[in-house]
Amino acid sequence: MSGGPEYYPAFLDLRRRRAVVIGGGAVAAQKVRGLLEAGARVTVVSPDLSGELEVLTSRGAIEAVRRSYQEGDLAGAAVAIAATDDRSTNRMVWEEAERRGVLLNAVDDVSHCHFIAPSVHRRGGLTVAVSSGGRSPALAVRLRQRIAHLVREEHARLADLLGSLREEITCRVPDPATRTRLWYDLVDSDLLEYLRRGDQAGALARVERLLGEALGEATEPASEACVRQNAANPGVVYLVGAGPGDPGLITTRGRELLRTADVVLYERLVASRLLEQARPGAQLIPVGKHGHGYSVSQERINRLLVDHARRGRRVVRLKGGDPFVFGRGAEECAALRQAGIPFEVVPGVSAAVAVPAAAGIPVTHRRYASGFAVVTGHQCGAESELDWGALARMPTLVVLMGLRALPQVVARLLQHGARANTPAAVVASGTLPDQRVVTGTLATIATGVSRVRLESPATLIVGEVVGARVEPEDEQGKAEPAEARVAAASGASP
Repeated sequence: MSGGPEYYPAFLDLRRRRAVVIGGGAVAAQKVRGLLEAGARVTVVSPDLSGELEVLTSRGAIEAVRRSYQEGDLAGAAVAIAATDDRSTNRMVWEEAERRGVLLNAVDDVSHCHFIAPSVHRRGGLTVAVSSGGRSPALAVRLRQRIAHLVREEHARLADLLGSLREEITCRVPDPATRTRLWYDLVDSDLLEYLRRGDQAGALARVERLLGEALGEATEPASEACVRQNAANPGVVYLVGAGPGDPGLITTRGRELLRTADVVLYERLVASRLLEQARPGAQLIPVGKHGHGYSVSQERINRLLVDHARRGRRVVRLKGGDPFVFGRGAEECAALRQAGIPFEVVPGVSAAVAVPAAAGIPVTHRRYASGFAVVTGHQCGAESELDWGALARMPTLVVLMGLRALPQVVARLLQHGARANTPAAVVASGTLPDQRVVTGTLATIATGVSRVRLESPATLIVGEVVGARVEPEDEQGKAEPAEARVAAASGASP
């Protein structure tokens, strides 16, 4: 661990306060820009000025003292920045700052700093600052750049909206604990969605509803009151694809909606680490599906979506993979449309392409396959109406949830003309840390899978593309049984 100081983070009000910058180069110009944005009165002390500083001086935006630093230059300053390459100058500026009680930042000279200038991202009145305590400014910059993609214009609008409501909410909600809960409810709500669409009136109406709930203004039983209040303005349902398993493979849009949902209906295959990102207080409702044990009927799921939305709630239906790839999302959309509930479909990364990719198997390949077909193992039983002749001729076939139906799939493909030596692979727990891969041929794959006792969820890939598999380095050189290869891919993920 570094022995450097742990800085106290703070935002300074420098409006109309004097700030002195020692130095006139590009770094000094960057510091001057930040000080001017904060409303400071800036004086630059340097015998030479960069072109940008010359322009600012000519416009009267800053005062320039065209000479080297001298004792007394920090008189009346609130803060100072030493942007020079001369450590001896930095030391002299530091000594004066110490005597006068002026906060000093010396660029790339932590030993002469009272404060560290963070990497800053601004959106309107919203400011995010990242600091490494002087240990790695480059790391702070990169983190700030990542944050910049998350903090957008609607966040600045939300900050402005909530700031304009502070006095009113303080008057209307006198109890501090209730008021604190309300502020968090407002931030965690779907206000961002209204503001992103430019619907200021809708945002204010949403604020009023949440304010009414906080004050307990409903005079009827809560469920009936909510239904009546929101009959003309119901909540909204988002059908969100959670991706193939790895929590990092959900889309940015899907993650944002999950973090602001009032209610989340999720399937068995949704990772628990992803559910942990739901906002505190959100109602999490498991609905099973795609597995044995507890499962809620599709009709019941449809009713839950409609009922919660009619209470003005923001509902996320979190589905493994993509909502429209064997996810019955179309049926849920039809039920919502019939009930007059607004909804949005947020696509997800389908296991049909993500799981083979995580195992290093391309579903298409310039040499081996110009197309692929996707089916689900649930449709491969005795009553299957699939065109097995066409599937047997496909360059690549992907069977989702195909573990239980594996013997039937192999038998049908062979029966309809597929070659017994066609390469095949089964990937279990694809994209997750415990991912396992078994490779072989149509003739050997079922035996290989049975021998190592793979567990669902598992995906079957059939085609010459399996032979083009790009293996992780930690799998290369392993012993290879004659009938199948077994590989445990630690942390395999695209």
